[in-house]
Amino acid sequence: MRKVGEQRKTGTDPADHQRTCRSYGAWACFRLQRTINMALLTELFHVCRLEGLIVANLRSCRDRRRGVFHTGSLCRAPASGISLPLCFFLVFGCVLAGRLPVQAAEQAVRESEVVIKPKPYLGPLRNPLMGFIGPSNGRQECATLSKDYVKWNLIEQSASDGVDKLRAYANAHWKGVEDLNIKIIPRVFLEWPKGSGQESYWPILSYWPDDMPRDFTSAQFKERAVRMIEKMAFIERGMIGPWGEQHHPTPDAAMQKLLGEACKRAFKHKLVMNRYPWEFVDYDFGIYWDSFANPGWEMTRHVPELEGRLADRWKTAPMAGEMAFSIDPASLKPRLAKDPTEAVAEHADELIRYIRRWHWTALGWVSDYNPKNPKAAAGAARVQSAFGYRFVIEEARFPSQAEPEAEFKVSFTVRNMGSAPIYYNWPVELSLLDPKTRQPVWKANFEGIDIRKWLPGDFSDKGKGRPAGDKAHAGFEWDTGLDYDIAPASNLVTGRFRLPSSLQAGEYLVALAILDPAGNLPSVKFAVVNYFKGGRHPLGRIGIGMESHKAEISPDEFDDPQSDQSLRYELEP
Repeated sequence: MRKVGEQRKTGTDPADHQRTCRSYGAWACFRLQRTINMALLTELFHVCRLEGLIVANLRSCRDRRRGVFHTGSLCRAPASGISLPLCFFLVFGCVLAGRLPVQAAEQAVRESEVVIKPKPYLGPLRNPLMGFIGPSNGRQECATLSKDYVKWNLIEQSASDGVDKLRAYANAHWKGVEDLNIKIIPRVFLEWPKGSGQESYWPILSYWPDDMPRDFTSAQFKERAVRMIEKMAFIERGMIGPWGEQHHPTPDAAMQKLLGEACKRAFKHKLVMNRYPWEFVDYDFGIYWDSFANPGWEMTRHVPELEGRLADRWKTAPMAGEMAFSIDPASLKPRLAKDPTEAVAEHADELIRYIRRWHWTALGWVSDYNPKNPKAAAGAARVQSAFGYRFVIEEARFPSQAEPEAEFKVSFTVRNMGSAPIYYNWPVELSLLDPKTRQPVWKANFEGIDIRKWLPGDFSDKGKGRPAGDKAHAGFEWDTGLDYDIAPASNLVTGRFRLPSSLQAGEYLVALAILDPAGNLPSVKFAVVNYFKGGRHPLGRIGIGMESHKAEISPDEFDDPQSDQSLRYELEP
C-alpha cells in the first residue's frame, strides 16, 4: 500500500537509469529493452525466492529506495536472495530459450500516473447543511445551520402584504449569515405557549395577523397558509399549534392535503420537513423530530415509522429537529438528559447510536452544551462527526504531466463515512493551484456526477429492535453496535479535462473542492488531512509542459480544516 504522496508511473528514462547505476555501486542494474511476459517472470522469481528483486512497476534504483516503481527496468536491492549474475543468466537464458516471450516496445512516449492516498481527518468538521443547529451569529463552533422561529405577523400583518415584507424580514434578521457560511431553517408559527408542558399550552402569546381570526380550521387560514408557503424559500412545515409543532390542534386529512400540495408547488428545488412521521404520509417530506430520542411514547411512536414505512426516506429527504430538555427542574417528564451538557458528556454513545441508526442530519438545542466542559466538548466532537455526511477521499489518480490543449484524466474514489447523504447536488471542482499563493490558476467542474448518491452505510437489523424499559421510559435495543454492519460503497469519480493554451508551463498543485452554488465558492470539506485554508484539498503536484518528479506534498504544508472559519457563500443581488 502506498503512503500519502507516493506516486506510480509507467515509462523509463535511460539517462536517469544510467546515472543511477553509476551512483550506486552496491546495486547492479540492467535494462531490458523489451517487454517481458510479467506473469511468467514473476512466477520464475517466486520459485527462486528473489526477495530483493522487484519486477513489476520499476523505473530506477533511485526510486526503489522510495518505494516508487516504474515499468521498464530491473533493480537488484542489496537484500537476501539470489545474486544478480545468476538472476541475469536465469532471465536472459529463459528469453533465449523462448520461455519468456517478448515484444517490441513500440510506444515512444508513455503516460505517467500519480496515485495519492490521503490520510483521513479524524476530527469533527464544520460542514454546511448538517451538524449541530446553533445561533445565526456563528458562536456555535460547529454549526452551519440556524433555526429561526418566525412570527407570522412580522412577515404578514394583513392579506395585502406581499413577498417584499418577507424579503425585508430576511434582510434584517439574517443579515451577514452568508459570511459565516450559515444557512437558515425558518419555521413560521402563530402561537407560543407562556408555560411549558402539555398542561400549559394555554395561555399563549399570539402572533396572528390583525385581519385573521384565531381559527386553524377557517377558510381564511387555509388560504393564507398556502400564500405563506409560496413566499418561503425553505421550510420546516410548521404553522399549526404551539411552536408550530403541528399539535393542539393536529392537522386533519384535508388540511394535510392542502398544505402538502402547497409545499409541492412552492418547493420544487428545496426540501421540506414535517413534524410527525405518521402525518403527511402521501408526501416525500423529511422529518423534524423536536423531542429527538425522548424515552416513552415518542420512541414507541417514532421508531416503528423510521425503521418501517420511512426506512429509506433518509436517502432523499433530511432528518433533523432538536432534543427536548425540561425547563422546569422539578418536571418528571422522561428525558434522555437533563440538559445539553449532560447529553453530550454522558450520553454521547447513545446519541451517536440513534443518529447513525436513523441517519440523522442535524439537531438543535443540544448544541447549547458548555464547550468549556472537557467531557462535554469531547462528546460533542464525536456527535458532530456522526451527523450528516462525511466524505473521505480514499484514492486520487492524475498524470504527473499534462500539456495545454491536450486532454488529461483525473479520477478519485470517495466513501461517505457519515450517517446521511448531502441533500443537494453541489458541483465538484478540479483546480490547479499556484504553489506559492495557493490560489487557482485554472479550474473546471466534473461533469455527470451526483454527490447526493454518495450514501453512507446502514444496519441490517432495521425494524428488529426490541422494546426495553417501562411505559414511561420505553426505548429500544438492537444487536448491532455504533458502526454500520453494511459498509458504505466506494464511489468512483472520473473526469476528462483540457487546459487552455495560455496556461504557463510549470509545476502546480492538483486540488479538489465541493462548491456551494450560491457564489460557486468552496464549501464542503472532505474528511482528509490534505487541506488548505479556503476550502480546497491539494492532492499532489503536476507538471504542465514538464514532468513533475515529486508528486507528494509535505503534511507540514496542510492547514487544519476544522479551525478554518473563512468559508462563505454569496447571495444573488
